[in-house]
Amino acid sequence: MSAATTNDQVIPHVRAALARLAGVREMDGRVVVDLPIMYPSGAMVVVQIDQSGDKVLVSDMGYGLVEAELVAAQEFYGAAATKAADDFSVGFDGYAIFALWVPASRIESAIACVANASCRAAADAVRRAAEVQSRNRNEQIYDRVATVFGKRFVAKTAEIAGRYASWDAHNVIVFPDRRRAVFEYMTSHANSISSKFMMFSDIRSVDESISLNSVVRSLDELDEKARIISDVANIVPIKASDDEIRRFAEAA
Repeated sequence: MSAATTNDQVIPHVRAALARLAGVREMDGRVVVDLPIMYPSGAMVVVQIDQSGDKVLVSDMGYGLVEAELVAAQEFYGAAATKAADDFSVGFDGYAIFALWVPASRIESAIACVANASCRAAADAVRRAAEVQSRNRNEQIYDRVATVFGKRFVAKTAEIAGRYASWDAHNVIVFPDRRRAVFEYMTSHANSISSKFMMFSDIRSVDESISLNSVVRSLDELDEKARIISDVANIVPIKASDDEIRRFAEAA
């Protein structure tokens, strides 16, 4: 079978797949496009198309902002959206990201730029909110462990060497016998879990005596996949008692 014949057979399947990945439909009298670009929540990006003569307006209808609001990251969305809109040469009016009155011949470029800017803005806002939350939680954890063990034994941050890298760990307790314990805040988000897993597994590979602890807001928030962290660290609820914190600190 020749390459040309093979291509003739494959191309219809590819076209059908692309039609399933992206589609055009009407929603409440508006023309919208579903795109294979994912927001942090896993929802697909949707943009609205309005036409006037030979020009079109493409808008994300504020869905990027809605994504940020879902995880209380709206405080960081304005700055993130302004930067993303600038990077993709589109506009942001404080609510929606848009491309204003683009020639219909360039509609695909406008759709791609608006969709990607909206997705990036939401992702950057969510990431920034997570960083602030993590910092605040680690400060809260520091106050707890400093109360239990004494401030002179606890460092807010300390560099700990693993087999392959050095890591900036939070809430590091150094006992008089030089044993160490780490209490690091972790969210239920996959990125947080994977980053802590990498850090803890690397550290544990060179020091099995260190007590590594992932502090979480609630054990109930962790799904089965998240509990993979228990292979390399203790899972500690943030409301653990002083006695429980002492036990976790002593358990390598």
